[in-house]
Amino acid sequence: MTRRRSTATRRAESQAAAARAAAIRREQERKERRRRTILVVVAVAVLAAIGTAVSVYVDRTGAPSAAPQGAVATYAVPAGPASARVKVAVYEDFMCPFCGQFERASRTALQKDLADGAVQLQYHVLNFLDGSSTTDYSSRAANAYAAVFDDSGPQVAKKFHDLLFEHQPDEGSAGISDARLLRYAVQAGADRGTVSAAIRDRTYEQWVNNGTDQASKGGVTRTPTVKVNGKTMTFTTIDDLVAKVKSAVAAG
Repeated sequence: MTRRRSTATRRAESQAAAARAAAIRREQERKERRRRTILVVVAVAVLAAIGTAVSVYVDRTGAPSAAPQGAVATYAVPAGPASARVKVAVYEDFMCPFCGQFERASRTALQKDLADGAVQLQYHVLNFLDGSSTTDYSSRAANAYAAVFDDSGPQVAKKFHDLLFEHQPDEGSAGISDARLLRYAVQAGADRGTVSAAIRDRTYEQWVNNGTDQASKGGVTRTPTVKVNGKTMTFTTIDDLVAKVKSAVAAG
């Protein structure tokens, strides 16, 4: 009899323990659901407060993009032969004054290397400085550059590229109008009838956005950034950068 009661007691105690454990789990689950609900409410409130910025970010990184034919490294416009032993990747912004300085200081040497077939330049044109223009000039200029490249090939694109730096607007200004971009494109050798729509409609703007995002994720934090055969050139001044690029190209 005593043994029978002991077994019944143990069974009751086991059932009671299981019930308490189930109750504890239910309470924990209730608290977790409440915590998640609070987090969702807070997240919705934050998104509502900064909805525009979040939408812009998602659009920049998530949208597919039309790419100009012949682009290299996915987001670069080439100048010079693919067979060149040295690849010089230049990350620049058409509104960046230091990029303009680098272009002017390095052009003679790099043009000779291009003519000799020793170098292929790969221009990654970014839009870091859209906020320094009242018209998103960095994006508009880079889009126009991609349009000229797609329409007329690398030689005409290189001439257009150089014209944009020769007529570079001041940082903080409205930049060059689309009409003037078209004039420079035609001056470089592009066909007005075929390139004008891509400049007007910003056909390659998302490609520029995606290229800028990829460069940022890859560690490019300023323009100009120059890589010679994949090695980033560190520098203190533009003259220092030009000297290091020349040295690296000669050693390549």
